Amino acid sequence: MWLEKFNKDKKEKIKKLTFNFADIKKGQKMLVSSPKSISNYIKKIPIGKKRTLIQMRDALAKRAKADKTCPVSTGIFLRIAVEASIEEQKKQKLKKPKLPFWRIIDENMPIFKKLSISKSMLNKYKRSEFNEKN
Repeated sequence: MWLEKFNKDKKEKIKKLTFNFADIKKGQKMLVSSPKSISNYIKKIPIGKKRTLIQMRDALAKRAKADKTCPVSTGIFLRIAVEASIEEQKKQKLKKPKLPFWRIIDENMPIFKKLSISKSMLNKYKRSEFNEKN
């Protein structure tokens, strides 16, 4: 199911806002990204490094020549990318997902509660890369 959503041909769009929305002001250009763009961003985070959602949204917007990236679609597409990676891991019987989402997600984020991964599993991936004790 998630792999199907991830593999849909979703094109990025830039919209000029006619109203204030979240942290984006009227008149600014807002990027509506895609699950694949978000996945590509996460894959390029260097091993042992972390990024925040804000850093990712800013980098995606800058690359697309927009002012900001939509926070709502970013959350939705991030979930699709992560869940697709978990689904792929299970299908291929891999030790861990190919997408290193633990570089951007932690258990205190609202999105974590929606994911089909346990806190202990997330912490296992983080420990293997960051030597964290959780």
